[in-house]
Amino acid sequence: MNIDIITGFLGAGKTTFITKYALYLREFGEKILIIENEFGLAGIDGAFLRENELEVTEISGGCVCCTQKEKLIAFILEAVQQGFDRVIIEPSGIYNLDTFFSLWNNPQIAKNCILNSIVTIVKPDFMKFATEAYEHIFLSHFYSTGAIVVSDTQSYTEAEIDSTIIDLTKFVSSKNTNFDLSKIDVYTKNWIDLTDNDMHALSSAGRSECPHTAINECHLNLIENHFFMARLKTYDNILELIDYILQNDEIFRIKGYALAGDKLYSINCTQNCIEIKPGKSKHAVLNILGQNLDITSIEKKVREMSQIRQMSVTTGSRLRTELI
Repeated sequence: MNIDIITGFLGAGKTTFITKYALYLREFGEKILIIENEFGLAGIDGAFLRENELEVTEISGGCVCCTQKEKLIAFILEAVQQGFDRVIIEPSGIYNLDTFFSLWNNPQIAKNCILNSIVTIVKPDFMKFATEAYEHIFLSHFYSTGAIVVSDTQSYTEAEIDSTIIDLTKFVSSKNTNFDLSKIDVYTKNWIDLTDNDMHALSSAGRSECPHTAINECHLNLIENHFFMARLKTYDNILELIDYILQNDEIFRIKGYALAGDKLYSINCTQNCIEIKPGKSKHAVLNILGQNLDITSIEKKVREMSQIRQMSVTTGSRLRTELI
């Protein structure tokens, strides 16, 4: 059974890419299982994937690089037993890829599974997040990926995209002189222009092997994670709420579902990209990921526009949880 892992920082576009990728593979009759890891409490990304009738299993409440690693192993082995051709793993956006390869220390995974493709999704503005706190996350991806796919390129000029690749090369090379971008396939075109040949190449991208010292640690304590019911009065309220939240430039992602009147919408927003479209989920739940979240002011804003009193859930440092 082939195993692919689609990595990338928070809000990079992993779920959107996996949807396109899995639908392409399904055209060729592959039986595919997507393992979705969210360290929060709600399966937002899983709901997005199921909208396209993809087979998804979820691991929540922790990261598969540490607290949920045994569950990931169990799900992979169950997929082998059920005769899946391919498992696509979407880890959390702060996943340390250095921890991934130890999966093959399991004798049954080593016997039955092939590490097929590592694909890393990168937003053009990724450098503003490549701070000291997060640099090991980015580096673990770039040291081992077989392909880099730049997302949201339609929102940037060709010169800005070129600058992204130059900045990426300078950043990684400054940390490790062994890094060689020429060994990695890089895709910078608009995703609607990705061809069948591109998708075929990505489906067997393999991995690169840049010599480095692996860092086997988790980064869950770096991110604040807030969920709240989003049953708003009007569509304009959705736009107003998103604009209000994104005034904090330390917000990485707003994702989930919001009700406006009697219509449900799926929401997928970062600082540079706002996507709102009709949704199919049963629950109007939005998730905010970032740092220095002003939960009190966000909740006040939501109450002003809500149809009913909302419930919110916040997780932060060391998975602290509160119910309100």
